[in-house]
Amino acid sequence: MDLDKEVALVTGGGQGLGRAISLLYARHGAAVAIGDIDVDAAERVAREIRAGGGRALALDLDVSSLDSARRAAQEAIDAFGTVSVLVNSAIFARYGPIDDIQPDIVDRMLAVGLKGPLLMSRAVAPAMRSARHGLILNISSVVGLGGVAYSSGYAALKGGVDAITRSLAAELGPSGVRVNSIAPSAIPNEMSRRTLDSEGWEERRRRTPLGVLGEERDVANAALFLASPAARFLSGVILPVDGGFSSASMIADVDIASVQKSRAA
Repeated sequence: MDLDKEVALVTGGGQGLGRAISLLYARHGAAVAIGDIDVDAAERVAREIRAGGGRALALDLDVSSLDSARRAAQEAIDAFGTVSVLVNSAIFARYGPIDDIQPDIVDRMLAVGLKGPLLMSRAVAPAMRSARHGLILNISSVVGLGGVAYSSGYAALKGGVDAITRSLAAELGPSGVRVNSIAPSAIPNEMSRRTLDSEGWEERRRRTPLGVLGEERDVANAALFLASPAARFLSGVILPVDGGFSSASMIADVDIASVQKSRAA
C-alpha cells in the first residue's frame, strides 16, 4: 500500500471521510492537497499531516465552481508536480420526506455532490491523461444502490455519482486513468450523527449482517486499497463498504440480530 509516488487531491478533506482519507494517504507516503470550502478546516488537516512528517497543502475549494476547481488543481500541480489521485468527498446533504423538498436545497445538493465530481474530474483529467496514470475515486453511498425512505434527493445525487463513475471509467480508461466509487453505509461521524438518533443507529447496526457499525477508517482503508498498485486492474467498480447492509436491506423485515443469535446457538 505504498503511495509515495502519488499526489492526491481530496475534496471535502477538512472533515469526516475526506479528512480520514487524507490522513491515511499521507501516512502511506502520498502528498495530499486538502480542498475544502472551509479552508481553516483544510489547513488544520494539512498541519496535522506536516507535523507527522508528511507533505500537505490546504486549498480553498468550492467544487461547484469550475474556476475554483481548476485553480485548486493547478495549485496542487504547482506544489507537488502533478495530481494522480482525485477523491471526490465533498458533500452537502439534507434528508426528509418528499413533502419537504425545497428547490434551493436540492440545487445545492446537486451542485456540490453531482456537478462537483464532474468539474473536479474535468480539472484533473489533463494531468492524468498526460501521465497515463491516475485514479478518480468518488465517495458514493449505499443509498444510491437501493431504496431508502426520506432520502430521495440524496439518492438521486449518489445514483448519479455511480453513473458518472461507470461512464468516466469507460472514457478515461484508454488513457490509463481508473475511476471507481466507494459506497459506504451510514458511518457515525460529526455530520451523520445529526441525522440519526441512538435508536436509528441501533436499527442500522441490527440490520447490518456483520452486526457492527462501520468507522471512518473502514472507508479510508478501502480508499487506500483502490489508490494502491494492488488495485491496478479495478475500474468502473462501485464498492460497498457497509458490512453487508446494502445486500441485507433488499430483504424486507429480516431481523439480522435474531438470525445471528440463532446461528451462534
